[in-house]
Amino acid sequence: MHEVRAPRLVGTTAGGKLELVDSATYARYSTSDLASLLANESPVFIKSYGLGGLATSSFRGGASQHTAVLWNGFNIQSPMVGQTDLSLIPLVAASEVRIQYGGGTALWGSGAVGGSILLNNKAQYDEGLAVDAGARVGSFGEMREQLRIDFGDARWSLSVAAFHQAARNDFAYEVNDERRQQRNSQLEQRGVITQVHRRIGAHQQVHFVHWYQLSDRRIPATLHEAMSEARQEDESQRFTGGWQYNTVKMDVHVRGAWFDEALWWHPTDVIADRSRARTAIAEVELRWRSARGHAIGFGANSTQATAVSTGYTDEPRQGRNALFASYGYQHPSERWITSASIRQERMDARWMPVTATVGAEHVLLPGWRVKGSASRVYRVPTFNDLYWVPGGDRQLLPEQGYAAEAGAVGEERVGCVRLEGEGTVFTRTIDDWILWSPGPAYWSPMNLMRVWSRGVEARVTAKWTGGRTRYAATLRTNHVVSTNQQARTPDDASVDRQLIYVPMYSGQLRVGMERGRASASLAGTYTGYRYTSTDNRSYLAPFTLWNARFTYVLKVGERGDLLLDLRGDNLLAANYQVIADRPMPGRAYRAGITYRFKQRRTVP
Repeated sequence: MHEVRAPRLVGTTAGGKLELVDSATYARYSTSDLASLLANESPVFIKSYGLGGLATSSFRGGASQHTAVLWNGFNIQSPMVGQTDLSLIPLVAASEVRIQYGGGTALWGSGAVGGSILLNNKAQYDEGLAVDAGARVGSFGEMREQLRIDFGDARWSLSVAAFHQAARNDFAYEVNDERRQQRNSQLEQRGVITQVHRRIGAHQQVHFVHWYQLSDRRIPATLHEAMSEARQEDESQRFTGGWQYNTVKMDVHVRGAWFDEALWWHPTDVIADRSRARTAIAEVELRWRSARGHAIGFGANSTQATAVSTGYTDEPRQGRNALFASYGYQHPSERWITSASIRQERMDARWMPVTATVGAEHVLLPGWRVKGSASRVYRVPTFNDLYWVPGGDRQLLPEQGYAAEAGAVGEERVGCVRLEGEGTVFTRTIDDWILWSPGPAYWSPMNLMRVWSRGVEARVTAKWTGGRTRYAATLRTNHVVSTNQQARTPDDASVDRQLIYVPMYSGQLRVGMERGRASASLAGTYTGYRYTSTDNRSYLAPFTLWNARFTYVLKVGERGDLLLDLRGDNLLAANYQVIADRPMPGRAYRAGITYRFKQRRTVP
């Protein structure tokens, strides 16, 4: 089967850490958003303002602008702010999620500094008819509904998915022994994703994917505000399409994308600030493989972006054109894998830093391999950095630096227990880090900091079977130190201090069991101190969240299943904040029901 995918991942990521969200995990979060998945199932720290609020990522001590979010190979980061709100990405928008850690600028361009989140829509040729319909209700007036229909025969793969979410989000919380209730926090979100894939002969196919989404959410007051009337509307249209030609030795991809994203910010019911960004992307890529394990790729990318906003005096435009190349080699014994990538971009008549990545993996012992990679990375300033009035600086330099990592991954069997483990150490230095700082009259961005991020990530999974019951336990631990190395003023107290909102310690523990059609799990997530001032004198206290889940599958006819799902979050009712002065909900419950029908096509 051919599928729409990011071909640069094939044979060009040796030595790096790349995780595929498995089907069981994906199913657990199928009615949730990307922020929830990453917060509970990865070492990525999610900076969340609460249910329905802004949620951004911090990979390995980086800023939210240092994460590239790619949908079918195209970066959907906003050109205005350089980040993506992960709470606005429902998992139904993609059929596959991969998490690539570390520098990926040579593969994906500006912004892929700390890590990349790869969302792909796969074709389902020859799979017949499948229907997935589900609904969920929960605490604080939460309701979610979604429907997905897929059909695939020898030539066509068609899919349509629709989703809707709403919540009052009126949870109670305590401040200084005073009990309050969250107000002005309602949210509603809806959208539809349509996919068409068509095979042409034995080696060609074309595809088209459309993703429309509308979100309307109220923005509650902080703990220090008496009230809030703020409201935010987000509307987006995303199109991708392309043609690809595949043989045993060669792949050719010609693709394009068009993104149109609008935001209406209402500080009050009678005031509205409007922003809109449009991005057009065209890309061509050729990849050739030899019978001796070599693979060579070449490509070109052109990205053109425009924006309008009440914060700009004109309509800024940005053009980026890039050439990239890659090389991969796998030894005939499969004990060695190496890869290298290089990219050169030119933005608005200015050459950007040349970026490159090299990596290698080696099978050290049966079942165990060691790996490592090094890369040069960069990020261009956003439209707001350059053009916001007042404060924007059109002379800002791009952030640039170096990243490296090394690790080991493998598995062993000890009696009836199968152990899987992975450990990674990493380091990254970024120069000309862009920071918005207060001035005499207004804030403005400057290339002020040199940030050094380093740390250790570890994961251990144990799986075993007792009678008819299967058990699994996974422990993740993360230690990240991310500090400013450059004084901005003679008495700068931020030097050698942890960056704000970067937890130095975090971890996750999940234990689960399956027996027949029933499964249950208990998961705990620990988040350590997060400093809220650059001198590290102010901080948010650590917190631990415990969640539990139970699912049962009923057989409905010969081809249908009915999935019953019960979930409890924050079972110990921890009182915590992820962002200062933004309360988070206490104990919450959710119940869902999903009907899945599958009629496989009979292939002659």
